Amino acid sequence: MKNIFIWLTILFVSIANIDAQNLILEQDQRIKDKFYYEHTDLSFFAKDYKNVKAFTGYRFIVEDKNDWKSYSRFHAGANVKLEKKWGKIVFRNRYEFTPGHELGNLRADNNSRFRERVKYYLPLKYTKYEIQPNISDEFFFDINKGFGYTRNRFAIGLGAKIGKFKPELYYFQEFKKSSGWRGQNVLGFLVKYVF
Repeated sequence: MKNIFIWLTILFVSIANIDAQNLILEQDQRIKDKFYYEHTDLSFFAKDYKNVKAFTGYRFIVEDKNDWKSYSRFHAGANVKLEKKWGKIVFRNRYEFTPGHELGNLRADNNSRFRERVKYYLPLKYTKYEIQPNISDEFFFDINKGFGYTRNRFAIGLGAKIGKFKPELYYFQEFKKSSGWRGQNVLGFLVKYVF
């Protein structure tokens, strides 16, 4: 367990129709040797407009940084979807803002960043559970430091559909500029419930 992080995520989606408006509640927990991170996220997704889906949301984060700290993050952006015979690509463009604040011994400055994720779904679905492979790459840019490239997440995954549940098992390597671009291994399990 010393060389791998475990991420567990649960999503509750308010409307089954993907082209309709959605209210999504997300609960995420992360473990490495011990539990060290949790966030709760509430996002609103507008109706699709020509394969573009705009969204905005709020995230409350609790993190163990030698002591437990909490902070807020706001985000907005859009998903752009292209689907052809060769598969589906979703571009997620996301702006995030963490307001500066003081809380106990925590001092946080205003922080803005931009995230661009490209996710490709292969045009293959196996078994009645529609098991489908995917691959993605996400780039992080720190707006406060001249739009500098600071982080990358390269992932492979397998998604499925079991009734109203959409589980996904994935593995990714995360590289951060702050750690000299050394890779970190992350194994994750995501469950989406659509109602």
